[in-house]
Amino acid sequence: MKVQLPILAGIGALALALASMAPPAVGRSAPPGRHVARQIAPPSLTAAVAAVRAELRGIPQQGLVLGNSSSPVTVFEYADLICPPCATAAATVVAPVIKRFVVNGQIAIKFEPIVESPLSEELALGAFAAGEQNLGWDYTQLAYLRSTAVSDGPLDSEESLAGALGLNVRLWRAATSRPLWPQMIEQAARVALIGGFAAYPVFVVRSVANAFAPPFVKILRAPVTAAQLSATIRRALRGNG
Repeated sequence: MKVQLPILAGIGALALALASMAPPAVGRSAPPGRHVARQIAPPSLTAAVAAVRAELRGIPQQGLVLGNSSSPVTVFEYADLICPPCATAAATVVAPVIKRFVVNGQIAIKFEPIVESPLSEELALGAFAAGEQNLGWDYTQLAYLRSTAVSDGPLDSEESLAGALGLNVRLWRAATSRPLWPQMIEQAARVALIGGFAAYPVFVVRSVANAFAPPFVKILRAPVTAAQLSATIRRALRGNG
């Protein structure tokens, strides 16, 4: 399977750019009261699948990249799939950005799983495997939508999420054991360490250089609002206009 996308080719440059702007690392747990997690009960699994499909309908996916992978601006989302603030951001930050910038092809978003427990590792492997069937983002968004503030991840097993999305579960299960995925998880962890990420989600907005502007790299650390992320994306797009 071909998984090396143009976006991934610049990950080393991204890490170097982050190194120059990283504060001292202070650990990965969010301070008490820093985030407000969702308190409402999640929708049923069937309703959640329908909501995810409506959100992502018609948007190209390749691996864990959502949108046009050749777009000049990419948002890298570093998040743990059992992180309640990340689940909140999926609905309040990521969803509006998808609607405003991804649907029309202006940007792409790449999900970078952060693994901090065995369960988050299993979910990350499931997301990578779902990406082989071009449903990686459906899997991550469904996992978040089926989470609560106290559930330590989705209420469903990884295989239940895959089955609900209509994945070929046999192929999905086999794909979870690919040796490439732990390497990609380690790569994301290395970028997080270099960048001094202390709480999640973290968004890195990056544009490619062109004849008129140098590369643009901006880190948005948790907590992030949709307005903040949208404003940063517009800055990056102006540099590539």
